[in-house]
Amino acid sequence: MYKDDFPESFDSPKNYYFSVLSSSWLMVLAMLFFIGISWYALEEYFRDRGEERFNNSVQELTEAVNHRMVAYEQVLRGGIGLFLSSNGVTRQEWQTYIINARLGEYYPGIQGIGYAEILTPANVEEHVKQIQAEGFNEYKIYPEGERELYCAINYLEPFDWRNQRAFGYDMCSEPIRRAAILSAIASGMPTISGKVTLVQETADDTQSGFLMYLPLYRSLATTEAERKQQATGLVYAAFRMNDLMQGIMGNRFSGLKLAIYDGGNPSNANLMFSSSKKLPSTQDIFYKSQTEMIEGQAWRLDISSQSRFISSSEQVQSIWLQVIGCGFVLALFYSVVVMARNRYQESMLTTELIANEKRFRLVIEASPSALFMVDKSGVITLVNTHAERLFGYARDELLGRSINMLLPEALRGAHQQHMSNYLVQPIAKNMSMRDDLFGCCKDGTRLAIEVGLTPIHFSNGVSILATINNVSERKRIEIQRAEHTKELERINQELDRFAYIASHDLKSPLRGIEQLTSWLSEDLADNTNENVQKYLGLIQSRIHRMVLLLDGLLMFSRIGRVDTEIVEVNTKQLMEDMFALVAPPQGFELVLEGGFPQFKTVKTLLELVVRNLMSNAIKHHDKEQGVIRVQCEQRDEQYWFSVIDDGPGISNAYHGKVFEMFQTLRPRDEVEGSGLGLSLVKKTVESLGGKVQLKSDGRGCCFQFSWPMRIVDKEVL
Repeated sequence: MYKDDFPESFDSPKNYYFSVLSSSWLMVLAMLFFIGISWYALEEYFRDRGEERFNNSVQELTEAVNHRMVAYEQVLRGGIGLFLSSNGVTRQEWQTYIINARLGEYYPGIQGIGYAEILTPANVEEHVKQIQAEGFNEYKIYPEGERELYCAINYLEPFDWRNQRAFGYDMCSEPIRRAAILSAIASGMPTISGKVTLVQETADDTQSGFLMYLPLYRSLATTEAERKQQATGLVYAAFRMNDLMQGIMGNRFSGLKLAIYDGGNPSNANLMFSSSKKLPSTQDIFYKSQTEMIEGQAWRLDISSQSRFISSSEQVQSIWLQVIGCGFVLALFYSVVVMARNRYQESMLTTELIANEKRFRLVIEASPSALFMVDKSGVITLVNTHAERLFGYARDELLGRSINMLLPEALRGAHQQHMSNYLVQPIAKNMSMRDDLFGCCKDGTRLAIEVGLTPIHFSNGVSILATINNVSERKRIEIQRAEHTKELERINQELDRFAYIASHDLKSPLRGIEQLTSWLSEDLADNTNENVQKYLGLIQSRIHRMVLLLDGLLMFSRIGRVDTEIVEVNTKQLMEDMFALVAPPQGFELVLEGGFPQFKTVKTLLELVVRNLMSNAIKHHDKEQGVIRVQCEQRDEQYWFSVIDDGPGISNAYHGKVFEMFQTLRPRDEVEGSGLGLSLVKKTVESLGGKVQLKSDGRGCCFQFSWPMRIVDKEVL
């Protein structure tokens, strides 16, 4: 077998192998692509889960800080209660209270709880002597200096070596502490200070700190002025931020990085606490910043995490899901696409429904007809502006009322029964054919109307849209038109009778004159006078012309009003028959060009048109020999026939006149005719919806006329 014998449709093995390999790689690439999408979607899911857990942890941490500060507030309020319940709290009683509070166990983070007495320059010396009398011989208020107000630390527990460094310290000497003290006194509420370095701090392990103050008053104070006057001291707590936050966070929030700033400005100067050396950043996996009001002081909490908050079991699940998902990724992707498409289609459908509702309302309002929407019980639920104008009611007067209010009272009962029967099986219905439909306006005026009913199915049931038009004027016009039509029919009948009588009665004397002329011709046959025979010929010619004119007038008057039969016509045979019928002189020839159809039409009218055009071409020819060419072509559901001669032609100045009645281009004595031939052609063609055209440029004429391909019941299709 030769190589050329192989079919060309077969590929070579190499190409086939390459095609299969390419298809496999395409499948692999498609698989990897969908796996990547699945992996990405799963990672996004885990990220959302991690972010949710991160936000929950942030919320828990924030609540833990707030709850811890509320707990510390309760300790301070207990101290206030101790002072208010005793005429004088001794140092031993204060120590007993603090030991019993078990700060290290229940309130980790508090460096110490103390009491500071508010002093003025007048009683500072007495205060110092009193404390020294208790055995603290080296006690003094520091730092030294005269100030308007002193707030010296009197009691401070636990009274260890670190807290002893703060014994006698005037907290009003430092602006941040002073501002917090004055705010607490003025408000009567617990207030914490801004970032400070506690007096208890040493060079080793220095931490940022803050203090919480709760004022003590001599008696009940309700206004700010009374509070400032009645304030005697403050119970306060000193906090070291690292110790405090370690007690709050512990290992519970080990996955979070926390930075606390005093105020809202995240600067190193305002940094109070950081859980790690590297501050939280937006570059971390999760990051959140928020400002909290803690006992009257704004703290900015920057919280982030390098952890994804995904458990090891979830990571294992991720791997297994990817392994298992390889087999179902295509189906999953297809399902996602289908669901997305359905959702999109639902959204588009909803949008389209809303748009359609708006368009429906615009159509209702813009409708030139009066529109009413009624429910199954016949109650009007919607009207348009035209309905208000037509019946004279305002919209509020129509809505919620029965549609029967728009009918004459005598018809309401019957209409209710008709409506009940219609609602059994509602269909689109036009009631315009009835003559007994009337509407009743607000002023009692009766209107002749036509009504169209259209059922519309809504989710809550079927409603009926009634389209109402005022046809009073139209009925009046129809009555007048009927009267005019009857009168025209009467006139046409009289014209037919007149045309017949005129033709019959005029032909009778013409026949008599023609007979007399024949007798005279016979009697004067031997007369050698040329004028006698000439005049007799003219008389006979005039009689023949008069007969033709009467026949033409009768035919012209009946075109379009006399029914003619539609039969099968072979147009080629018809052309040949008409050419023979006009009896052309010897030397004239008929030439048919194009495809001549065979179709059903009004044969007599087509014969009339063709016969007159051929007769006209031969009659006005200026030579003894000539060619009559007839062409046919189909254009736009019509046949176009052309009758072309090689005669003298017609000047452009006469193209508009040749189709007028009684118009001839040559004297009738030269060319015998009635002058109605082309008028009959024009009226016949136009009665069937066709057109007639004349083309003549120099020698020869071309008469074109269009003829409908189909005529049914004398109507052109």
